Amino acid sequence: MKRYTLALIGLILFSTGLCIFGEAVISKYENTSWVLTGTISLILINASLSLMIKNKWDTF
Repeated sequence: MKRYTLALIGLILFSTGLCIFGEAVISKYENTSWVLTGTISLILINASLSLMIKNKWDTF
């Protein structure tokens, strides 16, 4: 059960990271501060991929 939960959390974090990445791209084209949001999105995307790979999401 723990494996399923961690893989699901990874999937949710991945989609959250992609949404924040979109906000960073919009901020960059509007010439506002985008570095912090871009860094947070990078952290979330990498952490979620690590969780999904570690818990073997594709073997369910």
